[in-house]
Amino acid sequence: MQVARWLSTALFIVVVPVFLVLSNVRVATMEPRVYDYSFDHYDVGEVTGLDRTQLTAAARDFVHYFQDSRPLLTTRVVLGGQEQALFSQKETLHMKDVKTLFQAVFVVHEVALAYVLAYVGAVFVWSHERSMRTLANQLIRAGIGTVGVLTVAALMMLVGFDQLFYLFHKLSFSNDLWELNPLTDHLIQMFPRDFWFMVTIAIGVATIIEGSLLVLAGYALRTWFERSTASPAQPATVEVAS
Repeated sequence: MQVARWLSTALFIVVVPVFLVLSNVRVATMEPRVYDYSFDHYDVGEVTGLDRTQLTAAARDFVHYFQDSRPLLTTRVVLGGQEQALFSQKETLHMKDVKTLFQAVFVVHEVALAYVLAYVGAVFVWSHERSMRTLANQLIRAGIGTVGVLTVAALMMLVGFDQLFYLFHKLSFSNDLWELNPLTDHLIQMFPRDFWFMVTIAIGVATIIEGSLLVLAGYALRTWFERSTASPAQPATVEVAS
């Protein structure tokens, strides 16, 4: 029983930062304004020859694609007065791989959420002084761990983003479809290297902030609980001499 409790606690502390990171990844993936950021800051319209209306429609199609059952991304645009597919076969097949990867990430995210809720719920169901104080301390540890790990990761990204970005693709995909040509492939023109750098750093910073808030929440919970369970002070007894 003691081993199971220790393992569940350790898993909670590990799962919390995973949940926070994947939450931010999911928001970045499903938020059209993230795509708009690339269009606004990297001259995507000029590079691709697409007007803003078509770029915005393409961004929305990305969001829908990651949620629907389509096997392939079939976005179509008008270029040079003629309707055509926005992406080449290579790009389309790569996006199929990306969708598979994101679907796996979303499953892990949902499992992490379920575990966090189940763990916290179990503490409340069997709530007593030790468990509530322990939960507060675990929130503090999870928050500190999140801040520490993500700070190191952010620093690594700052000094070696290109190498880590390359390694990520080598580990995540079993083919070379991700190796695109920025001169001809719309996918990399729409979302260039600098865009991914900014998104990665933004996810890291957001997670660090969330970890810090988790630490503060843990301290607040512990302080509140200690005050609420403190024994009330006994009134002083005054003896009157007869």
